[in-house]
Amino acid sequence: MSDTQARTIGLGGAFSIVVGSMLGIGIFLSPPEMARAVSSPAVFLAIWAAAGLIVLGGAVAYAELGARMPRAGGDYVFLRAAFGPSVAFAAGWTLFVGIFGGSIAAVALALCQYQIPALTGWDLTGVVVTLPAVGDVTLAQLVASGIVVALTGLNALGVRPAAWTQELTTLLPLAVLFVLSLIALGLWTAGSAPSGPPAAPLPLTLDGVVTAYMAAYFAYSGWNAVIYVAGEVTEPGRNIPRSLVGGTLSVTGLYVLMCLGFVAVLGMGGLASIGEAGSEMAGVLSGEGARWAMNGLVLLCLVASLNGTVLGGGRVGYAMGLDGVLVQRAGRLSPRTGTPSFALWLQGLWAVLLVVSNRFDVLLQTVSLAMVVVGSLTVACVFVLRRREGPPTGWAAWGYPWLPGLYLASSAGVVGVKIHGVVVDDASPAPLLGLAVVLLTFLAHRLARTRSRMAAS
Repeated sequence: MSDTQARTIGLGGAFSIVVGSMLGIGIFLSPPEMARAVSSPAVFLAIWAAAGLIVLGGAVAYAELGARMPRAGGDYVFLRAAFGPSVAFAAGWTLFVGIFGGSIAAVALALCQYQIPALTGWDLTGVVVTLPAVGDVTLAQLVASGIVVALTGLNALGVRPAAWTQELTTLLPLAVLFVLSLIALGLWTAGSAPSGPPAAPLPLTLDGVVTAYMAAYFAYSGWNAVIYVAGEVTEPGRNIPRSLVGGTLSVTGLYVLMCLGFVAVLGMGGLASIGEAGSEMAGVLSGEGARWAMNGLVLLCLVASLNGTVLGGGRVGYAMGLDGVLVQRAGRLSPRTGTPSFALWLQGLWAVLLVVSNRFDVLLQTVSLAMVVVGSLTVACVFVLRRREGPPTGWAAWGYPWLPGLYLASSAGVVGVKIHGVVVDDASPAPLLGLAVVLLTFLAHRLARTRSRMAAS
């Protein structure tokens, strides 16, 4: 049995993994939340552009790391190389159990609780089924579990069908959203677009700007998705940087364009009064049929995001299995399909348990701060490896050290805001508890390794 992954994901597939993982529900939910925090269209759009620039700082750092170490596992592999196995162990478990498992459960349930009912009119949460040894679960939870199983099965069949699905569910929404935004702006500049109400003026405060930035930051999540499948990307020294940087720039441009359309058609006041911006803009422009079609497009975006998450998370488990820090079978490839099928099904089972228990939200909240810290440590790997090994011989991060440094400074600000919220504003302490658990995991692994070395000597 070969444990060497075949490189079958081309530039198009890698680009679709990045874009599809970013194009989730965030761009439709975050603009209304931001409009309630800042009333100035100029500030609103500037925050979107600034968040895109900051994310680009992370993308160029990950691109250099992915070109330098094009292997499955992403953050886990980079952190092990720069900071050692104990940091990688703590980060790997956070990624596999918390971030990927929780995200898969959350997106699958969002599909079944919101998007499928919006398209069909069926309330899947209103039907309750009693299962042996489980208890009462809603039909939404059962359908969400089925979606997780189906996409896990698709990914276990081979990387080609998973990549094709990613391209199909990504490129269509990308094109339609781009055209719709252009139509909205074209009608607005021609003076024939409906004009939404202006927002009641709000004082521009640091709290408002931070709230708006955090919402935009959430919408950009997923920009690093391709590095988890780096071991299967063709010409990784070229295609990983191209997909990461190109995908991030494409989504940033699309997001700014869409937000221009939201402001032009809905107005800041209208935007602040709704919950989801995409279907509302489509409905205002073209009626209920367009609103329904937009809900279908959002569903496709969620499927792409979910498929990309399943694809990437399984590779983290695979890398950990290779190192013996997860069950060893997780580090083996299927002799028939060449995929880390055991790691994928292990991840799928965990996600289904989270869906059925309905505790994914608590888990995601708990690991939210740890997720920011893990990403920051990974970007810091560029600085560590350059100092230790010198500049890379292949692709190098643009704007080093300033652009990656901007990402690190922003992440430090996000961590500070989270801590301030717990200490001063009585927010949930779960993120700090999650970070403490990750730190304890690191210390326990470090202590175990120290004792093992002492016993061996």
